[in-house]
Amino acid sequence: MDVIRQDVSVLTLLSEVLCLLDMVVNSFAHMISTKPVDRYIRPQFTCDGPLAIDSGRHPILESIHTDFIPNNIFLSEASNMGIVMGPNMSGKSTYLQQVCLIVIVAQIGCYVPARFANLRVFDRIFTRMGTADCLEYNCSTFMTEMKETAFIVQNISERSLVVMDELGRATSSSDGFAMAWSCCEHLLALKAYTIFATHMENLSELATLYPNVKILHFHVEVKNNRMDFKFQLKDGKCHVPHYGLMLAGVAGLPSSVIETAKRITSTITLKKTKRAEVNCQQNNDLQMIYRVVQRLICLKYSNQNEDSLRESLQNLKECYIGGRV
Repeated sequence: MDVIRQDVSVLTLLSEVLCLLDMVVNSFAHMISTKPVDRYIRPQFTCDGPLAIDSGRHPILESIHTDFIPNNIFLSEASNMGIVMGPNMSGKSTYLQQVCLIVIVAQIGCYVPARFANLRVFDRIFTRMGTADCLEYNCSTFMTEMKETAFIVQNISERSLVVMDELGRATSSSDGFAMAWSCCEHLLALKAYTIFATHMENLSELATLYPNVKILHFHVEVKNNRMDFKFQLKDGKCHVPHYGLMLAGVAGLPSSVIETAKRITSTITLKKTKRAEVNCQQNNDLQMIYRVVQRLICLKYSNQNEDSLRESLQNLKECYIGGRV
């Protein structure tokens, strides 16, 4: 017993490891055995390739909602930041969580809920989500945001995945926008794969200055002054007028307050739209060149044979000459 007593700590650690391993293996087996064969696939990994997920789904919510809408993601060296926009309740936060969970599940060796998944190995996943102050440490919501953002910036590498949800919303609109823009530029310089969800439509102007920024939005249809959420992620930005005011109306605010707010926001939006159009025209040529680079990087990591690659390059050349890239 004395001999065994000396190694109790080692045996305890070993038992904990075996319990964890047993739990993981059983979880994998349960997940795969209870799902249809075509619902979960084995992910592929590349050293420096893109993060490409086709028809990805939230591994938890899809078990609750049978009509869960799948969405894609593609991030690469030439397009390493995706800015996701959309009204409240359109699916932005769920999408961010979905991507993180798929990456985590894949890197621990499990099948993932998607039609196809090609991932690079990330050294860390950084998230800045939620709005909560901290009374114990005398931190407001914005201070908490800034501390978490500072930790990300100080510890990030180019092989990290960064997910940020509505950074800067907890302070004044001008300061919040300035901080969100500045953080985006800093993350772009670090070349880390980043997904940034926001309500700040002016952030879409980043794509006119930095071609490696991709603007995405969650599709919403407005019918009879009400929003019909489709939960489908699409390319480009899509302006849904007064979506916040629509939700405010549903919440029961007086119509006079809503109408006054509509007049004010229409004036502000008109000025923003004119400025965005000017920036877009000035940077159109640069964006086209960068889109060519994106296609070339995709071809670099593709599994096409020599003839198919030659045909793809020829098609890309013709599209570029015709201005259709």
